[in-house]
Amino acid sequence: MTGKAWLPFYTGSISMNKIKLVALLVAILGTLLFFKTHFDSSETWENLNKKGLSAYHESRYVEAEKHFLKAVKLAEISSKEGHRLYFSLNQLAEVYRIQSKFTEAEQVLKQLLESYKKYFGPKHINVALTLNNLAVNYRARGKFEESENLLKQALEILEESFDSNHPLVGNILEHYAHLLHEMGRHSEAERLESRFQKISSETNKFEGR
Repeated sequence: MTGKAWLPFYTGSISMNKIKLVALLVAILGTLLFFKTHFDSSETWENLNKKGLSAYHESRYVEAEKHFLKAVKLAEISSKEGHRLYFSLNQLAEVYRIQSKFTEAEQVLKQLLESYKKYFGPKHINVALTLNNLAVNYRARGKFEESENLLKQALEILEESFDSNHPLVGNILEHYAHLLHEMGRHSEAERLESRFQKISSETNKFEGR
């Protein structure tokens, strides 16, 4: 029969090899497209953080979150992951906090806390500051006892690292006083406020304010 307008369906080995070749090319192109989309070489860690900070300062928090999430992923596979990862995780935790995504922020802060303890030791300043941030997270969620426990730990580390009149100690005291007021322990809160105000006054004198 001649003059057919349609092409027959061949099952010969040559046609199958062609089909396999086409499938392989499609798979390769698909993979390249995936990497182009998700790991664009123009999206460096620096650029992602720059975009994230810009979006954050313009109150575009959902966009900032996306940039910092990508920055964290890049930092995790980078040979320089240390300071880069810590920076991006801190920014991501702050973006979560400001969006009231406290559970997500808690997870990021706990990751930071464990990393700091592992690489710097349990008494490092960054451990204390992260304990403070986690305490603020718990306080916002009404977990007052957990928050107080973390603030005590942060205060102990900073007083051992510096002295009882250091500005960072004052910051912890201020947060602790706010927490105690919320817990109805006003007398204790006022004593901490007095310490904080003294530290603040001394700091202002030193800085010539």
